[in-house]
Amino acid sequence: MAGATQNDDEEMISAINVTPLVDIFLVLLIIFMVTANLFIQQEKKMREIQLTLPTAASGLVPDNPQVPLNVILDRQEKLYLDGTETTLEKIGTEIDRRRESGGDPQAVVSADKDLSWGRITRVIDYLKLKGIGNLAVNVEEQTIDPSATGAGGAPAPGAAGADGTAGAAGTGATGG
Repeated sequence: MAGATQNDDEEMISAINVTPLVDIFLVLLIIFMVTANLFIQQEKKMREIQLTLPTAASGLVPDNPQVPLNVILDRQEKLYLDGTETTLEKIGTEIDRRRESGGDPQAVVSADKDLSWGRITRVIDYLKLKGIGNLAVNVEEQTIDPSATGAGGAPAPGAAGADGTAGAAGTGATGG
């Protein structure tokens, strides 16, 4: 035996069997490798979708422990849910499933900035009708020059934005 001695009455066992410890570490290593691979595959799916997000100064990531539904509309108006191409009906089924599992589903909508606003509105309206109360629109963070902002941090009328376009006052619209 690994821990046996010649004289059992006088000496204590001084050897430790490390085989079970090594087995546990190997199992943990395998579990880590498998789960890491799943996360990498999910990230690859998300990066394959060609998308150019619009910019906004309030584009900070919220602190929330729940994982929201990630709804994406790409340039070709293809709809994705968490990186997998889907339909509005399948998104509705996923919302119902999450609600049944005891949660208040949330969603983040990401749409290409060149997409028609009508298509984006239809998706947001569908999510609202399915009971999504907490809905966010994904944008890239934009920096705003503090000297070009008016009261409340909004761009001053006629001030150029970060992309060089004029503000609302530069359009010639007048109030009645």
